Amino acid sequence: MTTTMQKRFTLMLAPALVGLAGVWCSRMLGLFGPIRPAGDRWAPVLFVLSVVSAAAAPILIRTLFAHRMRHRHHVSEAAFLRFQRLQLLVVMATPYLALAAYILAVPRFYLAGTGLAMLYALYYHFPTARRLVFDRRIFRVR
Repeated sequence: MTTTMQKRFTLMLAPALVGLAGVWCSRMLGLFGPIRPAGDRWAPVLFVLSVVSAAAAPILIRTLFAHRMRHRHHVSEAAFLRFQRLQLLVVMATPYLALAAYILAVPRFYLAGTGLAMLYALYYHFPTARRLVFDRRIFRVR
């Protein structure tokens, strides 16, 4: 299960990292400049969405899963895997929001906040064997 989740994590992350590297290289080479949408309304929206997808939504998903499984003596492997996939899907929105913020050239404060939310999401939600064993023990997966 650990290997499967790590492969899924990598496959979902790779396009965002390639996009960030591509935009950075093209800006350094002067191929295109920053895109400035009408108004600065997008910067706080992207920042808030990235924090929600990195921290708030995974906590909500975990809480709802725990609430749903609270009266069961054990949780099936399939239900636990669905929970892990959903949580990973929500967390992986953060790098794409950071890519959008970088493409739209939002102000430095919001770009830094979005970048920090992305780093937090990638670090905290990486599916290590230790974390998966801990979650399996908490949710009584058999």
